[in-house]
Amino acid sequence: MLCKISFSSDESIHLPMSYNYIIQSVLYRFINEESYADFMHNKGYSFNKRSYKLFSFSNVLEKPSFIDREKKRFVFPKDISLYFSSVNNDFFKYVFNSIINIDEGVNIGQNKAVISKIELIRQNISQKETVAAMSPITTYSTLLTSENRKKTYYYNPDEEEFSLNIRKNLINKYMALYGDEPANDEFRIVPKKNIRESIIKYKGFIIKGYTGSFDIEGSQELMDMAFCAGLGSKNSQGLGLIVKENLANR
Repeated sequence: MLCKISFSSDESIHLPMSYNYIIQSVLYRFINEESYADFMHNKGYSFNKRSYKLFSFSNVLEKPSFIDREKKRFVFPKDISLYFSSVNNDFFKYVFNSIINIDEGVNIGQNKAVISKIELIRQNISQKETVAAMSPITTYSTLLTSENRKKTYYYNPDEEEFSLNIRKNLINKYMALYGDEPANDEFRIVPKKNIRESIIKYKGFIIKGYTGSFDIEGSQELMDMAFCAGLGSKNSQGLGLIVKENLANR
């Protein structure tokens, strides 16, 4: 499921150029049920010793009014919005319950705002779609150099491994959620247009990903997982949220 949430402030909203952790913290604070919050924070859905939170969120949808390069921050308008998605309806239930009971506004980093609108969006997902990446899609491998040091290699959309790794990741997410393999595990992603590399920092780590328009095709099970949980890795850190292309500029 997909949700669009809008915030309004009395002043321009200032965020660092890598603001994923700030938005993630806002969403986690919305989960007002202790056991579920602990599950999402510390456990998630497990498969092959890996944990998947199975939710994602987009970049801020509005363009910055100004980029303060000296202070390395974006200056956004007073009204901003973003998408978030999850495979679990409980995630939305707890978020909505929390929002209903908020009286004093929301802290987005150093900014004080209120929630001006929240909208649930149901997308009718077919087995072939053109999608927009509303936050960068990242997939990578950890390699050993000739000096026997670990190195992270991020794949770009023109490399075959980009699609293969994303498919494998979707299968793992499916198995983490349902405990069984999908009946059909076909999936592929092909870059279409406006592909851009994005480099962000998350808690001091550098992550490389790609936004733009992509054609995706696969089994209904994996297509649904892609839209709900996100494509690629690090979805709960604000990477890999996709929407149908007609929603990109909504």
